Amino acid sequence: MSDNKSVPVGVKLLDQSMYDLARAIGGMDLDDPRRAEFIKDLYGLNQISVSLKCERNKLVNQRMEHLAHKVGRLKPGDPRRAQIVSEILRLSDLVLTK
Repeated sequence: MSDNKSVPVGVKLLDQSMYDLARAIGGMDLDDPRRAEFIKDLYGLNQISVSLKCERNKLVNQRMEHLAHKVGRLKPGDPRRAQIVSEILRLSDLVLTK
């Protein structure tokens, strides 16, 4: 993740938990009885992570759409247009990179 300031603490903890589980699984023998449970836990955490990222993208897209409508209502040359476009570009980077 390129900009850690924009990543909520909960997401960081989730990612760290997934990383730790994956490392633990990688270090286990294939016949370790705990391995299947660890894999199941990792899969569940991954599902939560995907769901959170999808929801975040929806919210970011809604915000970008709102800002785009705002730009459309402003007259050309209005200095607020540049600020809003800059915000839209910043938000689009969040959707593309996270």
